[in-house]
Amino acid sequence: MAQYHFAATIVCRSKGQSAVAAAAYRAGACLDDERLGKTFDYTRRHGVLHTEIRTAANAPDWMRDRGTLWNAGEKAERRKDSQVARSLDIALPHELTLDQNVELVRGFVDDQYVRRGMIADFAIHAPARKGDIRNIHVHILLTTRQIEGSGFGPKARDWNRKQELEGWREAWAEHANRILERGGFEERIDHRSLKDQGIDREATTHVGPGGKQIEERGNHSDRAQMNRDIKADNDNLALAENEIAESEKRLGELRRQLAAERMEQIQKIVRAADAVWTKAEQQHPPEPDPPPAPEPPAPTKQPEPSSGSPRQPGPNRYADLIDRQKYAERANEDEEKQKADREREKDEDKERERKRDRER
Repeated sequence: MAQYHFAATIVCRSKGQSAVAAAAYRAGACLDDERLGKTFDYTRRHGVLHTEIRTAANAPDWMRDRGTLWNAGEKAERRKDSQVARSLDIALPHELTLDQNVELVRGFVDDQYVRRGMIADFAIHAPARKGDIRNIHVHILLTTRQIEGSGFGPKARDWNRKQELEGWREAWAEHANRILERGGFEERIDHRSLKDQGIDREATTHVGPGGKQIEERGNHSDRAQMNRDIKADNDNLALAENEIAESEKRLGELRRQLAAERMEQIQKIVRAADAVWTKAEQQHPPEPDPPPAPEPPAPTKQPEPSSGSPRQPGPNRYADLIDRQKYAERANEDEEKQKADREREKDEDKERERKRDRER
């Protein structure tokens, strides 16, 4: 199923990072870093499926050239600890085709970044040859300064707010789910944490390219091993939850079956009681009522009705049958008890015989 992964970092000069180097690595290109006087050549890199730069309508044409764009971004910064770019690493739905994923990324960056004045340089990467075949992903580099005239203007500080990142994460899920639904897929992604989704499962951590390279060389990455352990624990938990669900389902079926059997047994007892009562009535039909006596002449004044006792209900139709059934049950219980006593006495006699034989 589609996986959700959305990681945001800053390309920061204080960490020895370069926006030009980051762009070259992600795009699999060869770019010259004019500030450092270095050339970063990643043209031999495999797995780069698509690269593209998205700019607003008011951006000058030179910003659509990757090398010129990021060298200009580096020159606009003066501090040693400058933040020169924002980097996003996002997992793409592996169910979609490349064209569908390109359309998804374009729609997302245009809606969330380009319309606000940022420039988005994105590269879609295929899964690693020795990694998870579902790990198709996109790297997005974003400018941190507003466009002003024919170049870069001041920093847009509000783009660094935590609320902005939370909004981007949610917006990505909405864009991806819309494309998945349009493509006829039932899979959906959710930007919320597993805890917020009510899922009792431990989340894995991002291994990163360093950990992947360690694994490819035949060594063990601590993060990769931790992810394998977490996945094994989650699989065991899911298996246990499935077994519990099946047991609860089976228990519910047994309860319904038992209730149906009890109801059927009650209905049989009632039908048998009705049959016995009907047979008794047929063998002893009620005596016919005596002919009515001639009515006396009507008195001139009707007597006041006497306040007698209320009408007593007739005998319970099933009272005799219930008494007989209880008597039969008690008789059966007495017979079973006597039978058990006789069996116990036989066992005791046999034990005494064996004891005398041992003594002799």
